[in-house]
Amino acid sequence: MYRVKNTLISLIASFSLVSPAMAASSSLPDMGSSTSRTLSVTEEQAIGDEYILGVRRYLPLSQDPLVIEYINEIGFRLVEQNPDAHDRKFYFFVIKDPSINAFALPGGYIGTHTGLLTAAENESELAAVLGHEIAHVTQRHLARRLERQSQLSFPALASFIGSIIVASQNPEAGIGMMATVQAGFQQAIINHTRENEKEADRIGISAMSRAGFDPSAVASFFEKMQQATRYLRKPPEFLMTHPVNQTRISDARARARSMPAPYNPDSLNFHLIKARLALSVSESNVADYETAKKLYQSEKLKDEVELFRFALLCRANEDYSTAIMLLKQLYLQRQRNYVYLVSLSETFNLAGQPEKAIPFLEAELKNSPTSIPLIMTYARSLISNDQPRAARSLLLEHSYAENVEPQIFQLLSEAQSASGFVDEVHESQGQYLYATGDLQGSLAQFELALSRASDDPYAATRIQAKIDKIQYILRQRRYRK
Repeated sequence: MYRVKNTLISLIASFSLVSPAMAASSSLPDMGSSTSRTLSVTEEQAIGDEYILGVRRYLPLSQDPLVIEYINEIGFRLVEQNPDAHDRKFYFFVIKDPSINAFALPGGYIGTHTGLLTAAENESELAAVLGHEIAHVTQRHLARRLERQSQLSFPALASFIGSIIVASQNPEAGIGMMATVQAGFQQAIINHTRENEKEADRIGISAMSRAGFDPSAVASFFEKMQQATRYLRKPPEFLMTHPVNQTRISDARARARSMPAPYNPDSLNFHLIKARLALSVSESNVADYETAKKLYQSEKLKDEVELFRFALLCRANEDYSTAIMLLKQLYLQRQRNYVYLVSLSETFNLAGQPEKAIPFLEAELKNSPTSIPLIMTYARSLISNDQPRAARSLLLEHSYAENVEPQIFQLLSEAQSASGFVDEVHESQGQYLYATGDLQGSLAQFELALSRASDDPYAATRIQAKIDKIQYILRQRRYRK
């Protein structure tokens, strides 16, 4: 199954789908000079909206709300400084994969591999890649490639959607279909053209500079990747889909020199998030813990980030008292730092002391009432402290916000079940399954929800609308087979 997931990651990172309406067409639309006649923004959004369901279902996405919030914070800092992005939707997500890669999908969906986050030596290197991918979206490079490559047929692209669907039932067969479809026109659709790359570099570098990042990181990051992989038989996925040469590096460096200075230093959270990610994939936690423990006991462990990493190692090895002591010290030194506060609260919960986390979270939520990491951590603490009704009320206030993460519905259903609101559980489970791409399971849950009593006067209308939407998508998928 690991090979199956890796193959899906590779294919999804390099392919774009078409909308249901376009997939039904047997011929290309008008390939005139106007990009909008090739693929409208609305159609692009529809493609991305369906594609993300497959991504959420088949790829190992990070569920860490702190990681998700951090990548969105960096992403939207760049979006705000890209003048072509202001009328577009964006959604940033993280895939748990050690390879160095990032990619843009239609509809403003930007994926980043954990390998890129852990490999970036500074925040500007991460911003360099995200700014570049955002520019691919705003400049509509997918539509422009389709316009140029008139030999590509939408039925051929539609068959790739079919292979995604087959993969849900038979992963090996689905991947075989994907590889067959991909082989025929890989170079025409996957690789960005030199013009696309140059344009994305130009726009990304300008956005980086205005957002306070160091634009020279574009050239330095690509150069480091080239040097680190020059002896590899196969370059990283990112270099395969975003080819780099010395001219491009030189152009990026020259453009960066024309940008104003100074630049903001790395945020503390960049290093803290890297520590959380690195620890989650470490294969030698026990050995690392013992080594760090000796350094700490000899008072040689003084760096703030290293102390945080040691606290996480303590937690992973069930040394909760040391982890709580360190995390509390770090949080009290830097109040308002959500990484420290959420990490501390998580540790209280693991230690069976959720009641100690609640006062810290309640105080901070008064300052940041819409912070999803705080909301979810507070809700988990309330459930663990036998206060599921309070958790249910809290989550209901925030579960229908735009682009809410799927796991909030899973947590809501847990709170509803524990507090006796069992009739509500089906709708929450339906929302979770829909958001994670299990449409058949979602439909079954919504149909159950529709037959149950609810005090919410809008519940039946809301649930029926979701049922109608899922049935439409399933009909379109059957039509494309």
